[in-house]
Amino acid sequence: MKIITVVGIRGAGKTTVVESLLRALTARGLRVGTVKTVFCPTFHMDKPGSNTYRHTAAGAALVTAKAETETTVLYPYPLRPSEILAHYQDCDWVLCEGDYDLPVTRVVAAHGPEDARERINDRTAAVSGLIANAETALDGLPVLHPQRDIDQLVALLMEKTPDIRDLSSLDLALNGPDAALSRDFCVRGCRGHAAKKPGVLAVVDGITLRLTPEREALLRAWAKEAEK
Repeated sequence: MKIITVVGIRGAGKTTVVESLLRALTARGLRVGTVKTVFCPTFHMDKPGSNTYRHTAAGAALVTAKAETETTVLYPYPLRPSEILAHYQDCDWVLCEGDYDLPVTRVVAAHGPEDARERINDRTAAVSGLIANAETALDGLPVLHPQRDIDQLVALLMEKTPDIRDLSSLDLALNGPDAALSRDFCVRGCRGHAAKKPGVLAVVDGITLRLTPEREALLRAWAKEAEK
């Protein structure tokens, strides 16, 4: 299995790079999976107040939502990279978007040289994204357009990306300063934080508490049940 990560500041073209790589690799007859990392601490995959969310809140160790067209398994805790990627054993490639901690080949999507340099490490094979509209190289690395240069980018990644057989080696997180930069950017500027409301106040035993949106949703769901 070959694994790469595409990182970069929001709006720099990460998803465009991943989409182009997906199309190019699958056109070569390869089976490709993806993993998307979300830094925002207010993000939840499950909707607060939903039945599956209530299962988790009540203490379920594992919750599965089984529908006609898809199946979603919800773990109420983060999984290690090796545990996540164990589900991808039948894939030839896995493209990770936004994961700064993985010790794998990296592509940096950037607006310009400054935010690219903040995220380049010794595993970086290329720079891509919006910067490719103005640059062709940066500090000895090729700057490749995610559409025009996709064949060149695929060829480079095939050369630079080793096959990973021991998934436990991925659990040694890098935790570099670039990850902290992106987490901080999320807290300062992402839409989820910008739209966040002050929340609801609750008074318990004379103590005023500000409820998180999740706890507010649970309280409202409990109130609806109590009214029945």
